[in-house]
Amino acid sequence: MRIYIKGDFTKKIPFNYLELAKKMWFESYQGEGIPLSYSGFRQIRDENDLAIHLKLDKQDYDERWLHIPIQEGIKYRFYSQIDEDLNLEFENAYVTDFRENGNCLRLASTHLELLTLDKRAFYIMAIEIATIFNGQISEDDKKTWLTIEEFKKKYEDILSLTFDEANEMSLEEIQTMGAIDDSIWEELDRKREEYIKIHGEVELDDEYEDDDEFEDEEDE
Repeated sequence: MRIYIKGDFTKKIPFNYLELAKKMWFESYQGEGIPLSYSGFRQIRDENDLAIHLKLDKQDYDERWLHIPIQEGIKYRFYSQIDEDLNLEFENAYVTDFRENGNCLRLASTHLELLTLDKRAFYIMAIEIATIFNGQISEDDKKTWLTIEEFKKKYEDILSLTFDEANEMSLEEIQTMGAIDDSIWEELDRKREEYIKIHGEVELDDEYEDDDEFEDEEDE
């Protein structure tokens, strides 16, 4: 699943990745903090760079995810939507080794079909980010655009769910839902290889290599 966001990207994002994650999923669950796998900039945005890759570690807040049966034929549980990454960055960033941005942000998931739990989070992320940039949202590869209010109205049924409601629905969905990867990832890898063959890989200077803002971590 993927959507695009266009807007005024000169504006700054006023929250960090953890604050965004709490909007997408929950502040706390049964007294525990949000278990999150994350890579990207701590403040989400550093000058013209924007990268955020979020995954809710489902089995760490609700042990039922450890034992729930999944669709037959999925060899490993981490290939299923139990392990779902939501990724936001400029549309040309990955392909060009983060040398070019393009005109839009792209929000993409690992799989084509999402559990209600992650679909709700996916839509909230889109709304939160688009709102900052006074943006519009496209679900059809930038052919048509929705205002934020139109997008909210279209998905009102999912956005109105509580986290607990979405979690219960998703525990049922995972048992019959197939896990088909979004084809965008193979496409991006192919384009990146072609770009690097022509332009070469970016040579990082010492200052960038020592920068600890871009990280991969889990929050408890």
